[in-house]
Amino acid sequence: MLLMLIAISGSVSVGTIIHAQVTLSRQLFYGPLSFIHEEGTRIHWAARFGSKYYHSTTYPGSNFNYTFQGKQYENVLPDQISKFVVMTDIHQNNQYTSTMTTDYDFAVFCGDYSSSGKVAEFSRAFSKMPTKPLLMAMGNHDEPGNFSQVNGREKNFFQKVRNLGFYFIHVQQGTPIVDAEVDRGIQFILDNINLGVQSDHVFIVVHHPVFSTGEFGSHQYFSQKIEQLITDHPELKIRATFSGHDHMFSAFQKGSQFFFVNGAGGGGIDQMTDPSYGVRQWPSEELHGPQSIVADNCYGYDLHLDSWMKFTRTEINFEPGKIVYNVRDLDSDVILKSYEQPI
Repeated sequence: MLLMLIAISGSVSVGTIIHAQVTLSRQLFYGPLSFIHEEGTRIHWAARFGSKYYHSTTYPGSNFNYTFQGKQYENVLPDQISKFVVMTDIHQNNQYTSTMTTDYDFAVFCGDYSSSGKVAEFSRAFSKMPTKPLLMAMGNHDEPGNFSQVNGREKNFFQKVRNLGFYFIHVQQGTPIVDAEVDRGIQFILDNINLGVQSDHVFIVVHHPVFSTGEFGSHQYFSQKIEQLITDHPELKIRATFSGHDHMFSAFQKGSQFFFVNGAGGGGIDQMTDPSYGVRQWPSEELHGPQSIVADNCYGYDLHLDSWMKFTRTEINFEPGKIVYNVRDLDSDVILKSYEQPI
């Protein structure tokens, strides 16, 4: 038998908080992953000894050190957040998560970590990622599995991280956006506005884009519901929405708010130059400036800033008097564009 231990130290004395005994055979580990959670910090890991075992535990704190399989890990959220990063659509490919630097405070992911919802696929996607705290939305490819087994969340949830507020909402059933799911997601925000107004900066995270130049285009009902929410509730300091699903990057702006469709972080790039996309076919591998609205699923094209058919990561930096959103090409490690938002 192999005794598997996690020991945590921080505001409490060092102690063993997990005992898991498994039969030793073909040893394999994924993790640990550290999730920012309403109850503190949730640590998840996977192990295989002949059979697969998935484990998690919740610690009531955000700053602590812990030992996992003989290695030391640090889980720290600074009092003042200076930078977080956003990625999406990894599809169990750890090529880009394994090369991430550690110059950020925490990471936000917009869904589709797996291909078919299996926890093992999810674990592989993050098997070599730096052990920084995480926040995650559910994508359509994650739906078939028990995603809450990993992050311990409902489909819609709110999380405050120091002075930042994050609403995670779920608007799809499988691949398509469904109006009833949109209504539930928006209602969740409305029912929990009291949580968001306590934050200096609020962000909405959702797998499907609010506006889209990608394969499926915009879903007008969803787009207009988000627009209405922002208009009706200025007390909710919504700075940006982050999404994925399209497997290419796009940025839109309406008023002072940004709407980012983050490029894939491991899944294939959608080839939007293909003529099969019809009225939404791109003339080249990037688009810039407002685009023509030629169909219902082109809603919001007049708000378009930039789009690239590239693997990207969005880096959010808090600087004096402004938020800076840097879009980084993951292959060249070059910043494609910076967007500044006065605050």
